[in-house]
Amino acid sequence: MRKNTKLITLLIVVVFLVFAIGCAKEVEGFDNDVQKKGQGKEENSEEKNEDTVVLKIWSWYSYDETIKNFEEENEGIVVEQKLFGFGECEEAYMEAITKGEGPDVLILDSSFFGTFTASGILQDLLQEPFLAGKYENDFLGWESGFSANNELLALTINTSPYVALYRADIMKEYGFPYEPEEFGEFIKEPENILEIARKLKEDDKYIFQFPTDLPDLVGGTLGFFNDKFEYTRFGDLFELALNMAKETFQNNLESKVNFWGESGEEAIKENKIVMVTAGSYAMSNIKRYAPEQSGLWRITTPPLGLASWASDSKIAINSQSEHKEEAWKLVEHIATYKNGGEFIDVVPGYIPMHGYERNMNREEEFFGNQIVYPLLEKLATNMTQYRLSPFDAQALQMYRDGVWQAAGSSLPAKAHIEKMKEEIEKAIKSVE
Repeated sequence: MRKNTKLITLLIVVVFLVFAIGCAKEVEGFDNDVQKKGQGKEENSEEKNEDTVVLKIWSWYSYDETIKNFEEENEGIVVEQKLFGFGECEEAYMEAITKGEGPDVLILDSSFFGTFTASGILQDLLQEPFLAGKYENDFLGWESGFSANNELLALTINTSPYVALYRADIMKEYGFPYEPEEFGEFIKEPENILEIARKLKEDDKYIFQFPTDLPDLVGGTLGFFNDKFEYTRFGDLFELALNMAKETFQNNLESKVNFWGESGEEAIKENKIVMVTAGSYAMSNIKRYAPEQSGLWRITTPPLGLASWASDSKIAINSQSEHKEEAWKLVEHIATYKNGGEFIDVVPGYIPMHGYERNMNREEEFFGNQIVYPLLEKLATNMTQYRLSPFDAQALQMYRDGVWQAAGSSLPAKAHIEKMKEEIEKAIKSVE
């Protein structure tokens, strides 16, 4: 009862979190321009009559072809989509929902989905008439779609594991393994990672951006909270990552350049950033930043050999929707890829879409004709997509602050981890 009462109060709290903490979520490690297709535009797909059911879907990327196919198969339903810039979605969605003006269907990114897991915002898809439980074994990220009170609020459309994107030519030049499988094995070992960082730093080349790089990677395997809202970013592996962060920060082994910004693009072009540990969607950024480097980059498993969750896109129904049955038809159509699909830098959440030959055998010219997709699918299948909560945004900022403090400190990493855990749990209890 205590947990449920706490969740009910969150509907008010999360509104303040969106406005007060939202800016803190635009930190190093996420691209606010990925698939940015619109700026609050609404698109009507066809003419309506008085018997037509009009569904509204909001997203940051277009579903034009999918909507066209859906309307052809579902006579009497018209879909209007409204597109936002990625960085606008969380605030725009929440503001509309609190005013009772939200859409029927929402596309949400895992970076802000937790805000919407507060009780009463999204529809529980386990209930009739949806009965989404039948899909339990058909989706990656199934667990990550649940709220803390065990309501299934969303299905994963596509997901992105962490990968290491690196300059094979530079690794070869400096005497390191450079083929993807060999390099992936090499960077499983912490000392090998640091050896690369030290040697390349001599020529102003870097494989790290900030002290948060490795803690973020390990954190992607842990989440922020368990079902009792106890902080979970601790343990031997996280301590190792934080100790390595202290080493890289205190010895100037980091570029201090944000890969996702203009300075990151310049650093790629200037051969300053020669390895990036990020979600697989960063493939598109590398190609856009430096087309002249085609053939020089490769992709492999991330440092420490981890299968770690970077992000995903989810689909959900607004609990205020007046057309929930029709909305569920659209959710199923999109989430199960009724239109099919080609996947390059993300993996479909719907497992029956895995293993398609056109994806598994496709060579990526930019990445030296490497066949990349099977690696993404393997990592995505092996990683854990944990539950998200309305407290994650606040925890993220406090965690990031804690990592930066630890990086420059002479105190043991373990002491900083214990401090982060204590302070984050105290902050969360203050809103109970």
